[in-house]
Amino acid sequence: MTTKKTVLIFGISSFLGSNLAEQLKEDYRVVGTYYSTPVDIPGVLSIKCDVHDKDIVQKVVFLFKPDITVYAVGLKDINACQKFPKVADALNTAGVFNVSAASERYKSKFIYFSTCFIFSGEDTLFKENDTPMPSSVYGNTVASAEFYIQKSCLNYLIFRCAPIMGRSYNPFDMTWLETVERLNYKGEKIICDTKINHGYIDIWSVVEIFKQAMDQNITNRLFQISSKDLANRYVFTKKYLEKSGGDTSLLSKGDWHFPRTENRLALQNIGDELNFSMDTENVEATFNIEMPTFEEVINTIYEKSVGKRSTKNAIKSANVTFI
Repeated sequence: MTTKKTVLIFGISSFLGSNLAEQLKEDYRVVGTYYSTPVDIPGVLSIKCDVHDKDIVQKVVFLFKPDITVYAVGLKDINACQKFPKVADALNTAGVFNVSAASERYKSKFIYFSTCFIFSGEDTLFKENDTPMPSSVYGNTVASAEFYIQKSCLNYLIFRCAPIMGRSYNPFDMTWLETVERLNYKGEKIICDTKINHGYIDIWSVVEIFKQAMDQNITNRLFQISSKDLANRYVFTKKYLEKSGGDTSLLSKGDWHFPRTENRLALQNIGDELNFSMDTENVEATFNIEMPTFEEVINTIYEKSVGKRSTKNAIKSANVTFI
């Protein structure tokens, strides 16, 4: 009988952490940590831990001796990062130092999830080796974490993702789609941005790529994960409501007012519209897959959750096509 590998997820109460735990628990021994909000995921042990306490972090890693350590902590709200830069730096950067150091010390593979927002928003196709030029505090903190990991870790993987779509297991942390559904249910106006264009990816596809990378024991690589095409939130939400039978008349066009830094280099080639397009050739070639369109991402979300809410174990595979 093969012993299951252990995955330790820091930030299990986050949207990403909770979904990883739920989808990995059949194939791995999953343990998670939380700071203030525990989540109940059957078959998954979770304990309280502050990623800023270096000694506690090292004790947790030593105790469970994980084969894989995932950092799913962080302040992902771009506006909140702009408003509270010290908090953003503490969660998105400083916490990474402690967890990656402990992971390195006990020979665990360190996994970090980055974002397309480390780029400026210039209308071009960004590749993995392009120098990040963030136009927001959020992008700055994540880019700093990426740089540190690549320079300091000997066994890591970075998944640089477009906004990940799905549902959270934390009732106090609603995802954007859950907010849209709530407003639709209440018959209230849904205001969506029309000037920020980026890719999308569903959580099931992300987990499938994660599993493939672990199975192949890929090390010290960075992969960009995104839909083939871009869309702003208004377009995406309209397509999502049409697919799920929502009321598109509630939709209203708005302007996100994307929070920008004073980095003149990052802002010199961009106007009111921002585009965060990432080249996915690397991930497609490595795993022999084809990334979905944003409409296929919507179809997957509907099939996995909206269309099968009565099915307890609806999560089985991703939308990416494995050739």
